[in-house]
Amino acid sequence: MATRSSVRERLEKAKGKLKQYEGRLREVEGRLKTLRSQAERAGGEARVRFTRAERQVRQTIDATLKNLDVTVKALEPRARKALEQTRLVARGVQAGIRAGAAKYRGTLRKG
Repeated sequence: MATRSSVRERLEKAKGKLKQYEGRLREVEGRLKTLRSQAERAGGEARVRFTRAERQVRQTIDATLKNLDVTVKALEPRARKALEQTRLVARGVQAGIRAGAAKYRGTLRKG
């Protein structure tokens, strides 16, 4: 009879441990459920933040391009005028150099 009580005792212990494990499993499942909902919420918030940031970057780029376009349109005539004036000055300098060189050569022949 000692073996029967021993088997019963072991069975009772096993049942007790099984109940403990089931309780722990329920706790873990509850925590997992909470974590899943938090993760879904965080993922949704991150998606919204990313979309918002992407939109802001696009708006900033568009505004910058518009400002750059306006600036280029305002500066283009001035730049063309400056280039034309530079060409004229360069032509004058070259003509002066040629005239000076011819004059210099002319003085050498006489001497």
